[in-house]
Amino acid sequence: MRVVILGFLLAGLGTVHSFAPTTQDPDIESKIVAWENVARVQARKAKDIKTLDAILDDDFVEVDQEGRVRTKAGFLAHVQSTDALQYTLNFMIVRLHRDAAIVTGLYTIKGLAGGKPFWQRGRFVDNWLQKNHRWDIIASLSTPNE
Repeated sequence: MRVVILGFLLAGLGTVHSFAPTTQDPDIESKIVAWENVARVQARKAKDIKTLDAILDDDFVEVDQEGRVRTKAGFLAHVQSTDALQYTLNFMIVRLHRDAAIVTGLYTIKGLAGGKPFWQRGRFVDNWLQKNHRWDIIASLSTPNE
């Protein structure tokens, strides 16, 4: 099963970076929503660092639910340290601005970190940028929604 998931992720990754979408692409919003699901749900659950590394810009920065700021390296290390993870996304909206896309939505996440169970619900804002004919996540902000 894990091999099937990883195969799907890698196939999706090829789509992300071999396809050069522009804001004139009528399907770009649905493609970005699909890439959000790959990045936030599938790759995190599978601890697929290779896929996350490819989707995240080298200058990626995250502000998590508790206000911690993480670089790309810190974010990838955090994903690796999470023992178990279930991530659900809802109500995503994509707003396009030339070579940028802002994605807002709701998330629910539960799992184990350091052997301790956790559960969080909140809102997120992901900023995507088209550079060199590919779309990457450049910044992410998550806030609690209790």
